[in-house]
Amino acid sequence: MAYDKFIKKYYSETLLLGILFLFFFQQVTDFVESIYLLNLIETDINENIAAVLFLFTPLLLLAFKNNFLNKLMVLVVEIMAICRIFSPFFSTQIKMILTGLGVGCFMVFLPAYLQNKASGNHEKHGLQMGIAVGSGLILSILLKTLGSSMDLSLTFWFQWIGWILAAYVMMMAINLYNWDRTVSSRPSKNFSRGEKQWKWKLWVPCLGVGSILILCYFTFSSPTVIARWSEGNIIAITTILILVITSFITIAYMKPYFFGKLPMSVVLLWNGIFVLLLVLTIALNQIPFILISSYPYLAPETTILHHAILYAMLLLSPIILIDFSFLMQEIFNKKPSIRSMGTSFSMVSLFFLLMIFSAVFVPTWDYIPIIGPIFKDMIWLVFLIVGIMLLLSLLLVKKPSFTLPRISRQVMMIKLKRLSIIAVIAAGTIIGVTVLEIPFVQPSLDASTLRILTYNIQQGASDGGSMNFEGQRALIQRLNPDIIGLQESDTARIANGNKDFVRYVSNTLGYYSYYGPKTVTNTFGIALLSKYPICDARTFYMECVGEQTATIWAHITIGTTTFNVFITHLGNYVNTSTGDRSHIVQQENILTVTEGKENVILMGDFNFEPDTEQYNITVAQLYDTWELVLSADPTKAVVDPILPGGREIPSERIDHIFVSNHLNESLTSIHYTGGYESDHPALFATINMTSI
Repeated sequence: MAYDKFIKKYYSETLLLGILFLFFFQQVTDFVESIYLLNLIETDINENIAAVLFLFTPLLLLAFKNNFLNKLMVLVVEIMAICRIFSPFFSTQIKMILTGLGVGCFMVFLPAYLQNKASGNHEKHGLQMGIAVGSGLILSILLKTLGSSMDLSLTFWFQWIGWILAAYVMMMAINLYNWDRTVSSRPSKNFSRGEKQWKWKLWVPCLGVGSILILCYFTFSSPTVIARWSEGNIIAITTILILVITSFITIAYMKPYFFGKLPMSVVLLWNGIFVLLLVLTIALNQIPFILISSYPYLAPETTILHHAILYAMLLLSPIILIDFSFLMQEIFNKKPSIRSMGTSFSMVSLFFLLMIFSAVFVPTWDYIPIIGPIFKDMIWLVFLIVGIMLLLSLLLVKKPSFTLPRISRQVMMIKLKRLSIIAVIAAGTIIGVTVLEIPFVQPSLDASTLRILTYNIQQGASDGGSMNFEGQRALIQRLNPDIIGLQESDTARIANGNKDFVRYVSNTLGYYSYYGPKTVTNTFGIALLSKYPICDARTFYMECVGEQTATIWAHITIGTTTFNVFITHLGNYVNTSTGDRSHIVQQENILTVTEGKENVILMGDFNFEPDTEQYNITVAQLYDTWELVLSADPTKAVVDPILPGGREIPSERIDHIFVSNHLNESLTSIHYTGGYESDHPALFATINMTSI
């Protein structure tokens, strides 16, 4: 009895659903990331891709003639919560299975839940679902903000947050079993023989629901993704998102009839403008490489127009929560059978999978045989397809009406308590992102040494293929560099869990940072971090036949000396049999920019070894820091005994730091280090500032 009273006192179906949506966003993120990592190590599609079959669990609903049993609904929720608890503790392979199972459980639960609830007050339930998705989003934004793009509840010291949420879900899920048995056991009378031809009318709103979940997962659950598209201010982006979602939840709680008064023409227009602005936010930040004839090409500056479109899109983004409520009501209105829901959500799974593949293939198009070139620079099209599917689904929605029954004082107090919690979450998110974005390093103004690090982080993965943000961050913290050049750092994508390694390091270690190429340009990610302010940072692109490459150029002033810092990552191959010189041309493009400049530091993953043509043209202008230190004092040129990939350093070294005249005599040491934290060593050099 005491347990029943406890459950009754703290049970909130909206909160339960909100946490389940949060778990879905978390688990689908880690699921796709795990599959990608297991294929990344072999740079080829392998047997792990079969794990995507977890998405097609809605097919299991076809085995039920009438309704999905309540006790089975409880079971899938419990399994999902258990998978959420244990998945962070395992290796990538096991994590893929656990998160895939969790996603599969959600893909069974959601259609089964909707079919079961369709017999009740669907006006109330439709709006409740919109509030639940909004709640899941603000929880996701809060946790990723406080974790500097890493979900705080999935990191070691704060996993107790996830355990508490999972414990709540596991305790409260029992209420799903206690639903009115007369409702849950009643066979559906819908879709009789004469109505079968209209089944597609259920598929369409379900695909609209899937489109909204895709938008939330791809973008709105992690604001750093949007910031890296557009060079937008992360504080402004996060603040706008959290405020507009909170506003929707507040209105939905207190004035639900407001949404019912919106004419469908207004809803459709709102959606159309939102989708247009979303696509423009991406497309206008891309670079039309096919039209560029002269290299190196300096990336155009982000203008007020770019920012205006971005922030207008964010202000309009709550329309997806309104859409979700409307589409839910449309599904409830149809009172579908469990089999029709299984069929419809299987279509959702297929659409979901196709959009995931498309989004992953866009930046990796050069590694995908035959069909890869189709995806080059087409990320805007992925979002356009999702937006069009959402618009089409709304065309079948009848004008909804959300009524507001008489609210007792007790109910009003409950709503106010819930809104106060939402307000605390919103305030915590805004304060958190503001504080975390402030660099807090205190470099010496009269430093005697300058420590430089170049590091290819393999998209945040270890040499063994596990996500390793913390290990790589710990290495950087141990070396304590003043200037850092990162390569393969474009991790703010779904393939890498929408996690931003640059933001994670700059926030936790207090560095200034410049991300480099926008993620929508689909280049190798390169980034610059510094204890000293970064000035005049820009990106220029080199001429390429295959994968696009770029270089960062920035000024960093230390004392009275201003350094020209360059960071790059060249392409992976030179086809000598066909006479392809694209790799060499890339380096020639860089050298045309560095030529004649003082205090040049050029570093990165060059993908060329000593005694190659590219190396020779580079050392004709600049100095190889390894060779300088090795010739001056071999004891100061150090190689760790354990380095990844079996690479023999320095004979096969491809990670380099080059410097210009006047710096060549100031080098005091150089060190290849890093173990297996990445598939590349970190190259760490020290310059004596007093001799410059």
